[in-house]
Amino acid sequence: MTAAELTPTLVEKYYMPVNYSYGTPIRLIMYVVKVTKLATDDWIVANTYTPGTILHIDGFSIDTNGVQEAPTYTASGTKIVLPSAGVGTTILQVLVKET
Repeated sequence: MTAAELTPTLVEKYYMPVNYSYGTPIRLIMYVVKVTKLATDDWIVANTYTPGTILHIDGFSIDTNGVQEAPTYTASGTKIVLPSAGVGTTILQVLVKET
C-alpha cells in the first residue's frame, strides 16, 4: 500500500505539572495519539493534532506485538511520519512546548 495521511481515533492532551523552575518556565504538554496504521511511512499532520513546538516523539504498534515505531518529524511539512512496517493500532506520545 501507499503511505497516506491518517486521522487519529483518539487524541488526549495532558499538561505537565511543574514543581520547581529555574529561569524562564515553559509550558509542556504531552499528547497521546491513537491511529490505525495501514502502510509504511503513513503520517499525521502535527499542527492539527499536536499543536506546539515538538520536543520529543515516541510510539509503538499494539497489533504487531509492540513493534517500536520510531516516528520522525519534518518541520517543513509538519508531518509526524510512522516509518515501521507494522500495521494496525499505533499509540504515539508527543511532547510539545506550548506556543
